[in-house]
Amino acid sequence: MDYLKTLQEKISLLLNKLDETKVLNESLESKNDYLVKVNKDLETKIKSIQAKEKQLKIVSAINVDDSDKQYFKNKIDYLIKEIDYCIDRISI
Repeated sequence: MDYLKTLQEKISLLLNKLDETKVLNESLESKNDYLVKVNKDLETKIKSIQAKEKQLKIVSAINVDDSDKQYFKNKIDYLIKEIDYCIDRISI
């Protein structure tokens, strides 16, 4: 009879640990989802900053008057937006 009671207690403890593990797993999955989203957002920001850096290098390399610089800047901005749009569409 003692064996049965001991076995029941062990089973009860294991079930409690299983429940605790499930809760912990759900919490970790939630945190993982959040971190994946944050990572994607940061990657997007990095790409944007890198694109702007390249744009600034190109604009600063062009030694023309201000109206031409603005034209090139606007043209590059447009192209970057188009490229970002295409990348976003491919990522879907």
